Amino acid sequence: MGMKWFLNIFNRSKPEFLVAPSFVKSAYPTGAAPSIAVKNIYPPDDQGLPLRRVADLLAGNESLISRIRLHAAADVDKFDVRFLTPIANLANQINSLPGSSSSLFSGEGGLFRASLEMAFLCFQASDGRIFTGAETVEVRHKLEHRWRYVCFLAGLLHPIGIPLVRMVVSSKGGESWPKHKSDITAWAQESGIDRVYVNWSDESKLDQKKLLGPSPYTASILHKIVGPENLGWLEEGSPDLTRTIFELAGGSETTSRIAKDVVATMWTKVQAREDSRRPQAYGRVTVGTHLTPYLVGAMRSLVNDGKWKPNDGPMIVDSTGVYLIWPEAGEEIVRQGSREGRDGWPSSASTIAELLKQDGVFETSYGNDMGMTEVVDQEGNVHQSYKLKKPITVIESYEASAYQRAAPKTLSGVLDRDPLAKTEAAAVEKKVKTTPAKLDSDMAMVPTAPAGATVDLDTGELIEKSDAGAIGAGNGDVTDNTPAAPSALSVPEPSIHSSAMPPSPLPGKGGKIKETAEVKFSDLVPEDIRKEIKTTLTIELLGKVIKSWRARGDQSTTMRMTDNGAAIGIEFLGTLMRSIPDWVNEMAAAGLIYAPPDRPGLKVQKVAIPEGSKPKEAIVISRYGCKKLGL
Repeated sequence: MGMKWFLNIFNRSKPEFLVAPSFVKSAYPTGAAPSIAVKNIYPPDDQGLPLRRVADLLAGNESLISRIRLHAAADVDKFDVRFLTPIANLANQINSLPGSSSSLFSGEGGLFRASLEMAFLCFQASDGRIFTGAETVEVRHKLEHRWRYVCFLAGLLHPIGIPLVRMVVSSKGGESWPKHKSDITAWAQESGIDRVYVNWSDESKLDQKKLLGPSPYTASILHKIVGPENLGWLEEGSPDLTRTIFELAGGSETTSRIAKDVVATMWTKVQAREDSRRPQAYGRVTVGTHLTPYLVGAMRSLVNDGKWKPNDGPMIVDSTGVYLIWPEAGEEIVRQGSREGRDGWPSSASTIAELLKQDGVFETSYGNDMGMTEVVDQEGNVHQSYKLKKPITVIESYEASAYQRAAPKTLSGVLDRDPLAKTEAAAVEKKVKTTPAKLDSDMAMVPTAPAGATVDLDTGELIEKSDAGAIGAGNGDVTDNTPAAPSALSVPEPSIHSSAMPPSPLPGKGGKIKETAEVKFSDLVPEDIRKEIKTTLTIELLGKVIKSWRARGDQSTTMRMTDNGAAIGIEFLGTLMRSIPDWVNEMAAAGLIYAPPDRPGLKVQKVAIPEGSKPKEAIVISRYGCKKLGL
């Protein structure tokens, strides 16, 4: 009986695909692809790309689909219609096709993964946007959630257009997939094939960051993926919604600037993340020699399986990055290789560390001589660790802003926040400044001055030799032609500089030392704005804000430019001033704070900083204020 069952599996005439998955409980058919006899030849033949059941594609991306489900916060039936139906239809359309031949998302199922990541991130980022700010409350209530759904669909469809146009998919017998006629899963089922061959045009002369993206082809199949029910729901809200989704999917110009900005920003983020984690980022995968891509994959598996959790075990995470306690993390990677049955897997943590350092996975430009950084675990124990150069290499969802409020985990960060350590360091610094360093046991400590200078006992000013020679020539004092006798006030030559005492500046005109002018933050505030603000302190604090804005960097977690102006986090303002309300009220009185048209008195708003993160409280300097302040 068992042998009969075994033979039946390997004698199926057609592969079994789930063409239209049911969202009711149903049993999927079981089956396996027939064995393929492969000749040992060189150069090796292309064995083709295996096609998968849609149920398997969805199961392989269950973690990402679960995040979409959690963010949608919809009941099961509604989620199946609005979200799971387009996802399953897209899986039928492209199955396990790659996104490119050797660049971003180039592996099996890469194109489907790119679409899911874009769909989730665009859907999440849309929460921090107001699409109908100028409309009434009733209209906003009707359209806002529909606009967020448009962002979800635009993200889902964004990567597929260009790759599907560029690739030619065929069966082993040479029959090409009619991409305008049917989806690839249905075509494979009708043709009785379970493996396809993908041919690409030359990518070497193309921009590697434009190998995926929208095209008019996507607009031509949009109705099959989104479904008539969902398109009708968008049409009920406003014709602008359906027009926008067709424009974004087809890569056309659109007047929906906010939705376009969400998709463009998130696509940049997805590309950066994929560029960091793909095996080619650490060298080309070669047979039997290059292990780094597999080592990185083992670390990702440890995180995905829940064996490594942030700040629980050998993985330490804070706002500065991700650290692996060594050799504990290395020993766990060794065990992971054994569990996966890897041949030729390193058996020592030191070997793994050397491989990862050589290929730039670990950041070794600072720390001790071995490139290791001291970190502190939850129990307060100090460990040596390696820092990952790109945290998203191992933790896909890592966001520095998520750990901004958490305590630092590096030893240097902990000491910086420790008030006792700060006080102790300040006391040591003060002692160094006030205690003269001993230059020599036989030499008195004297300030450095020009050779041959003396000190006027009445004024205490330094006088050069040429000036001293003219004093009291007729009274028996030292003249220009008489060598000066040694004196306790004379400066030894050559002068010796102490590391504890910096050299005194040379005297200015008349031997007096001049002080430099005091630098004020208020100087950064334009004069016409200073006239509109009553309090000097408010102007000085505004100058501090301007300085911080100019030094914020591209990945700032405290401030960013929005459609309405410059958003600055309330938590960050608390580090610059004691009374935030007083400062904000004076700024608002000067017309520098943005407030929504429907709530003119609202000064503190919820803004996603950085874009795509969880919204936080912030004030927004208006477009007028940005222009006046040079922001």
